[in-house]
Formats: sequence, structure tokens, C-alpha cells
Amino acid sequence: MTEGEIRAVVRESALRIFELEPGELADDTAFEAVGGDSIQRLELVSVLQEQLGVVFTVEEEVEIVSVRAAVEYSQRALEK
Repeated sequence: MTEGEIRAVVRESALRIFELEPGELADDTAFEAVGGDSIQRLELVSVLQEQLGVVFTVEEEVEIVSVRAAVEYSQRALEK
């Protein structure tokens, strides 16, 4: 899976979970900055694990705070 494909899955999932329009979420925008909470973030982690077939450590889950971070950790997990 390419970085672009991963980014598309992450963005689509994040926009749905955080109830945002595409222009409201840049790759570097912290989910908390757009009103996201820890429960929504964990929901995103769960969706990514299911859709991408990745497994994150608890430490990684805590670090997934933006689209960019989610893409990076997903890529690393896919490379394992």
C-alpha cells in the first residue's frame, strides 16, 4: 500500500470520526485542535487497525495525534 493510499484511508476515517469537512483538517493539525477527544482518537486507531490490517502498540496509539502521525505509524506497522 502506498503512502498516498494510507493517507486517503486515514483522512477519510478521521473526517468521518471527528465530523469535519476536508478543509478543516490539514495533515499536521492535531485532532484535539479541531475538537477531537481521546475516545474519538481511539476509535480512529481501531478503524485503521481494521482497514489497514496494522497493529499499534499502546505507545504508538498515544502518539497518533494527527493525520501525518497516523500515516507514519501505519507505514511503519505495515513494514513489520
